[in-house]
Amino acid sequence: MSAGGSGTGWVRAPAVAGLFYPDDPGELRDAVARHVAAAPPPATEAAPKAVIAPHAGYRYSGPVAGAAYRAVAAARDQVTRVVVAGPAHRVPVGGTGIGVTSASAWSTPLGEVPVDVDACRALVAAGTAVEADSAQAPEHSLEVHLPFVQETLGEVAIVPLIVGRCPARALAAVLEAVWGGDETLVVVSSDLSHYLTDDAARRRDRRTRHAIIEGRTGDIGPYDACGCVPIAGLIVAARGHGIAPRTLAMGTSADGARDTSRVVGYGSFGFTEARPLLAAERRWLLRRARAAIAAELGSGDPDPLDDEDVPERLRLPGASFVTLERHGELAGCIGSLDPRRPLWRDVARNARAAAFTDPRFAPLARGELDATEITVSVLSALDPLPAGHDALVDALRPGIDGVLLEAGGHRGTFLPAVWEKLPDAGEFVDRLVGKAGLPARSWPADAHAWRYTTDEFADAAG
Repeated sequence: MSAGGSGTGWVRAPAVAGLFYPDDPGELRDAVARHVAAAPPPATEAAPKAVIAPHAGYRYSGPVAGAAYRAVAAARDQVTRVVVAGPAHRVPVGGTGIGVTSASAWSTPLGEVPVDVDACRALVAAGTAVEADSAQAPEHSLEVHLPFVQETLGEVAIVPLIVGRCPARALAAVLEAVWGGDETLVVVSSDLSHYLTDDAARRRDRRTRHAIIEGRTGDIGPYDACGCVPIAGLIVAARGHGIAPRTLAMGTSADGARDTSRVVGYGSFGFTEARPLLAAERRWLLRRARAAIAAELGSGDPDPLDDEDVPERLRLPGASFVTLERHGELAGCIGSLDPRRPLWRDVARNARAAAFTDPRFAPLARGELDATEITVSVLSALDPLPAGHDALVDALRPGIDGVLLEAGGHRGTFLPAVWEKLPDAGEFVDRLVGKAGLPARSWPADAHAWRYTTDEFADAAG
């Protein structure tokens, strides 16, 4: 990584010091320290790999931004580079719609922040970004983060990305190119709703918050967040790295200005590795699975699944199987292998399907639910396995792995619980071949296999 000049060695001067944040170094340090210290302690000691944070004047959005930087402060001795991506408010970005700087450093009242010139040049050379100094010069969406970065992380280099009109996947590709390892932090800069009443803003921002947590990038538009494209790009990039968002803080400008008639909304989110489900979250899912079945038994119609009070961890996309047993006998088992919807919805849908549409069993009848035990299995990500028969058998971990087998347009899966009945890996694979509807005596040339693990929990019948 280089912070050397581009030939001219010029330094971008602050554009909004004294407007969005104090231009006196002492006052600025005090403001940053106050906002970071006032933020609630992060729920986990692990610093986020990426954050979304607002970029308004510190008087308004400082407390919410402070929550993001309190969370990343734990990585002060680890992070040496910060990628900052924010929307262009004043000057359009041409070309790819993603702009970098040609400056060797950016200045704030707290000193100069070196630019990772090599990274910026590489993006331009790759054709994924353009030099956009004219768009960077007056822009506040990146600049207002730098004093927070300087005070919480110390001496780091930056990769400033100004984002105009471009597909989310284009920005995701750029973020992937500079993703790095633990030494790199990604900051996406965005405010949320603009110029609504305080009540209306908080309602809209709550919907946007849910869309961010659930990964619904298509439901986050420019009226929901001025940085909708950077947000969507980060969500797409994060999927490939197994990290997921959680809410750090929410607020509006009314919290600082007391004017509730025309406010701007703010939210901070941290992206970290998804943690295991807590016992309370498992109980919630089991209750929701049983309630989805009970709702249809009562009304004859599928549960509309419109719960508001869903634990945030359960809003993350997830894949699950739901298994029903009565008197020790299987009565239904339906699931999904890909995380295409929020986990809580996936569990509720699969519970309903296991009860009423599993073709192997009669639909659950009134009076049978109390005698039915419900087991929920939450799946990990799919991990590729060797596709040859013998290699697959040798690679399996009996009692641990669930397996998905796919060939010739057919697919079949066994959950890890199947090992209780088929403890031999060879027989496990051979039975799975039969379940997938494949020829029993010839191994398909186009076979593909994946393993996964499950977090399995059950409630008692009656």
